[in-house]
Amino acid sequence: MFSAMIDQEEIICLADGYKTEDLKRLRKRHAFYCPVCRCELDLKVGAVKLPHFAHKPGAACPVQHEPESSYHLKGKRLLYEWLGRQGFRPVLEPYLQEIRQRPDLLLEYGTRQVAVEFQCANLDAAAYRKRTDGFLKLGIEPLWILGGNRVRRLTGSFFQLSGFHWQFAQKRDKPPKLLFFCPEQKAFIILEHLIPFQTNKTSASLRFLPLAEAGWHDLTAWENCSPLQLKGWKENIRSFRMSTVRFLSKEAKQMAALFYEKYRLPLPFFPSEVFLPVPSGYIFAHPVYVWQGYLFLFITKHDTFRLRSAVHYMDWLVKGKRLKLRWSGQQTAADAVCEYICFLHKKGFLERKEEFYYSAGPVAPEPRLEALLKRDEHYFSE
Repeated sequence: MFSAMIDQEEIICLADGYKTEDLKRLRKRHAFYCPVCRCELDLKVGAVKLPHFAHKPGAACPVQHEPESSYHLKGKRLLYEWLGRQGFRPVLEPYLQEIRQRPDLLLEYGTRQVAVEFQCANLDAAAYRKRTDGFLKLGIEPLWILGGNRVRRLTGSFFQLSGFHWQFAQKRDKPPKLLFFCPEQKAFIILEHLIPFQTNKTSASLRFLPLAEAGWHDLTAWENCSPLQLKGWKENIRSFRMSTVRFLSKEAKQMAALFYEKYRLPLPFFPSEVFLPVPSGYIFAHPVYVWQGYLFLFITKHDTFRLRSAVHYMDWLVKGKRLKLRWSGQQTAADAVCEYICFLHKKGFLERKEEFYYSAGPVAPEPRLEALLKRDEHYFSE
């Protein structure tokens, strides 16, 4: 950490530009204490990490104090300096006694307070909820920024996103986005248009924003500033059709069995209509072809249907635990279902008369690869 009490009195902040020699002299003449637990701290001044304070072994502090990596220390300091240049007066590592938490940075933005957390290490869901709920209890808006070392690019516009990543997604955005910061490159990395394909494989548009060019609005704007990667989505489906699926979740196996029973189709030959990149598809914690597979089977089972009937059916599957929503607290799959039906209507697969939808033509999936790829082209061209 960068902040400490010097001789049990004023606060000293190492991010304010102390020279190495000055710190070595201070270390000889003064003692430093944790502002939270009042335990004596070590002032570490070395060649590998930035100068920082650390608790002595065995110290009992109400705020967790795992050793900070050089990567985290450097990123926290760069963010502190950047926020200052943005016109804010950020406070580094303030202790919020009521919730016993110490965010990396705290700032005032208009009438709001914002806690900026630069998260580089693993953090389980329970700890994330506890820290987030703590801030919200005080009326503080949390802004989570992940370390750039947590970006895992697979191919092109696809990234490996685990449950760790998804818990930090900004849920007010549709689709949500993820913020990263790399202190080595001195740049923000913003993943937008997050649309899951497989459980841990997600399509996203990447925006690389050098720190020197970034503004506060770039991190907090609701709108997406990059286009949906339809070309990459289409290429990924082609690759999916041409390769062997090595691992399937229980839900994916169930869907594969349902399609094989009805249409005698293996998973790579599933119809284009169950691979649609709809903006709210992220709410399902399943591969795209699982939740859309249920909708496709619902549509092809009925001569006509109402939109609300499709929504009710999907909510029934969620309540019956055959489908799972990504975040607790979500009550309905309505947005994803509406977007899916509208996509099919726009592409001519469905027609509408008043409040009823019905299939525009034959609904049996195409069993030939060549015809499937041509249909993919129809659905997923720019």
